[in-house]
Parts: sequence; structure tokens; C-alpha cells
Amino acid sequence: MEQDRNLAYYLDLIRNAPSYQDLVFFRNRTFDAIEATLAPDDVEAVKQAWTDRAKDESVPVVPPGQKRIAEA
Repeated sequence: MEQDRNLAYYLDLIRNAPSYQDLVFFRNRTFDAIEATLAPDDVEAVKQAWTDRAKDESVPVVPPGQKRIAEA
């Protein structure tokens, strides 16, 4: 049975993303689908939740256990 993809589902995915990298993947893979399926107010709520989480400096850039590549 396919899980109901409503506002709460997407907000939960954002809240539980382990890293900024996961947030970017989520944005790239789902924002078009969200805009096509949710009400405009819900779309804005998802986008605002994503922005707030992406700006949270306590969220690691890469998933735990994955090495960051040092800049040259």
C-alpha cells in the first residue's frame, strides 16, 4: 500500500533529513511533485520548512560517516 503523501509526510521527511546533502536531494527529487499534488498553501509550508532546515547550522553538510572532501 502506497503511503499517503500529504503535508505531514513531507514535513516529516524534511525534519528527519540527516544532512544538508539529503535536503538538496529531497528538493531536487520532490519539489515538482509537491507543487503538482499539494495545495498552494501546503507547498509554501513545505518550502519554508525546507529553507528553515537548510539554514540550520547544526545540520551536517554530508551524512554522518561520509567524509567531506577537503577544499584545495
